[in-house]
Amino acid sequence: MKVAIISKSDRKGGGASRVAEDLAIWLNEAGHYADHFIAMNCKEPESFQHNVYGKNLNLKICKKIHKISYKYGFPEIIPIEYFLNHNQFIDKYDVIHFHDLYTAISPLTLALTSRHKPTFFTIHDCSAFTGGCLYPMDCNKFISNCYQCPQLPIGENQTTIPDHTREIQVIKRWIANKFSIKYIFPSHWMLQEAQKVLDFKLEPILIPYGLDLKPFLNISRPEAKTRLGVPENRKVITLSAHVLHDPRKGVKYAISAIKSVCELSPFIIVVGICNDELRQALNGFDIRETGFISNQNDLALAYIASDLIMFCTLADNLPLTILEAMAASTPVVAFATGGVPEMIQNGRNSILVQTGDQLGLNQALRKALLSDNLHALGQQARKDVENNFSKKEFINKHLRLYQNISSVATQETKGVLAT
Repeated sequence: MKVAIISKSDRKGGGASRVAEDLAIWLNEAGHYADHFIAMNCKEPESFQHNVYGKNLNLKICKKIHKISYKYGFPEIIPIEYFLNHNQFIDKYDVIHFHDLYTAISPLTLALTSRHKPTFFTIHDCSAFTGGCLYPMDCNKFISNCYQCPQLPIGENQTTIPDHTREIQVIKRWIANKFSIKYIFPSHWMLQEAQKVLDFKLEPILIPYGLDLKPFLNISRPEAKTRLGVPENRKVITLSAHVLHDPRKGVKYAISAIKSVCELSPFIIVVGICNDELRQALNGFDIRETGFISNQNDLALAYIASDLIMFCTLADNLPLTILEAMAASTPVVAFATGGVPEMIQNGRNSILVQTGDQLGLNQALRKALLSDNLHALGQQARKDVENNFSKKEFINKHLRLYQNISSVATQETKGVLAT
């Protein structure tokens, strides 16, 4: 089985691109042939990674065309990468699997690819069915038609780009309905949101994320605390997000909750990109700031050293942060947002609070810090990751899907030739 995985970036570009890179790595480890095509390098590329735009002049042209279309309110709508490079390599592969397209790859490239090869598209955020936003938040316009977008990006010179979100969403609806693309959803929640908008030509499927558990093995919490240089005799709370000051991540709720238990003197680990405003908000607490961690072993060490992880996202699909915390046998105090309740069972493997309920969050954090049950919650969380979100099952589900769709495509081609 030869597979081309396509995403906007490598693993340092965010969770969706990390899932794409991991899938390519794990397919290769399983004895298959997988290449990972990316639009933006955030690190030195691996041997199996290539640029989806091509090289030299092609790369420059693709970036220039996307920049121009963005300026006029049609970001990534022209499938320039398909005509300059993509259509020249897809014949090498049995299947083509797209991941995050937003800001990098035209959805029409997805449609054009599906005319030639079995094509898959994993949906990591809502941009696959909105006029462009990653998460609509409190806006429900996307269900009928996007227009007058409250999240419209700002272009050069702080000017608002033209609003063509309605037209962009129409194109995405048309692609899902008319082209043989197999949409894959990591969470029931995201699938349900998409079904409010899209009529799929092919029945969509659910494949939750998988996690490599090796980095989370063979180290105790006291040892992890010692190696990380945090006090063993104090409760350690970790705040984690790629960009902590992103309002969607709801870190302000977590900080307010931490302030409400200040007399319990928790030690705080901050994982991710942090600005001065958040540092000031945590003034008075003992803090260890790690910055963004891309190395899985280092991330595992921080999570294992934690007694609790707070994850107060206001909109999310199936956050890897929670899976990683659970793999570290570390309970999570989280808002019941998006796909989060599909990982956390309140009071069994972690703690859920209604999204935006600050008082409830404060109470849940205090109860957790004073509880003797944290260890049991963490142990159950680890078991649930092993049983429901394993690397092995993640790979097997993809291989079965690839093989099934490829077999159908082959039979259809033979039928056409026979007639």
